[in-house]
Amino acid sequence: MPLFSLHPKEKTEELFGRENEIEELVRLVRARRWVAILGPRMVGKTSLVKATNKKLECMGIKAIYVNLWGTRGTQGLLNALAQGLNQERSVLQKIRDIAERIEGLSIGTGGISISLSRKPMTTMWELLAAIGKQAGDCAIELDEVQELSVISGHLLKLLANIFNTYPNIVFIFTGSMFGILKTLLEPKSTSPLYGRSPARLYLQPFTKEKATEFLRRGFQEYRHPVKETEVNEAVEKLDGIPGWLTLYGNNAAVRKMPHYRALEETIIEGTKIVKDELEHFLEGRDRTLYITTLKVTATSARWKEIKNAIEARKGSLVNDATIKNIIENLKAAMLINEHEGVYTVKDPMLKNLLLTSQIT
Repeated sequence: MPLFSLHPKEKTEELFGRENEIEELVRLVRARRWVAILGPRMVGKTSLVKATNKKLECMGIKAIYVNLWGTRGTQGLLNALAQGLNQERSVLQKIRDIAERIEGLSIGTGGISISLSRKPMTTMWELLAAIGKQAGDCAIELDEVQELSVISGHLLKLLANIFNTYPNIVFIFTGSMFGILKTLLEPKSTSPLYGRSPARLYLQPFTKEKATEFLRRGFQEYRHPVKETEVNEAVEKLDGIPGWLTLYGNNAAVRKMPHYRALEETIIEGTKIVKDELEHFLEGRDRTLYITTLKVTATSARWKEIKNAIEARKGSLVNDATIKNIIENLKAAMLINEHEGVYTVKDPMLKNLLLTSQIT
């Protein structure tokens, strides 16, 4: 798959610049450590997981990828797991005899289908138990696990039972560090998984040098001539985030746009993507307070400046605990960074969204 393909990478040799992260993920899974992959949007978490799967399978570890984006509740998790199993037919075949006896499940030519007549968490446990008993070594990859925050209590108990009963099952989590993932990584002493937190694997944006090399190689694959000044401008504006660099390269080398247009279109498309994701994040939160905080940090701000902006917007005093909670949630979602007391929006698309007043 070319570097500028917009699809998640499926093989390790297709994934640029992540050799160390691949080796570390494989090492941890072979050691039967659960892993949390952390990083900002579009940094390549899904590609890392999917590209590593082939390598794991060569070592006898079956990988079940579960996409949780937009999932709600236990029923949604069960449906997502069933879809993941339907893509990994070798595991499905191994558990078929047990799975067919689970109430509410049936297996046909299209894979597992679900028509529940009882609590889905019970069915979830029985399905995972079937995997634990019959499928051998497995890595279950829960992508965007923060989507399950609403069922975190039930899910933690389920995960603890799996941890204690089936050491052949390793979980890999990706997402933002709030909700269930934060609870997994920073459990309280009362948590069912206290003392058994997943190992953390951080994915950082490319350095300027690595981002430049990425674009050069991508253009070489398409034999697409590009000026050094154009590469440098793209790297500068897209801040080393692989997803945005890929989108720019695709616009230029695949869609054959001139440089200025490819960069402009990348920012337009990227801003739309970020806006949709931000709207998703804001569901159930105080929109006014969060948008105000993001807008003031788009040009960098200290605590006092954030507090002043929020109070000016609200027209009243806001207590420090509320402001602290907002900032911590935005940091956990990797929407803002903190350095020496200065808070900043780093993602160029999110910054463009906020500074051009495309969201209120």
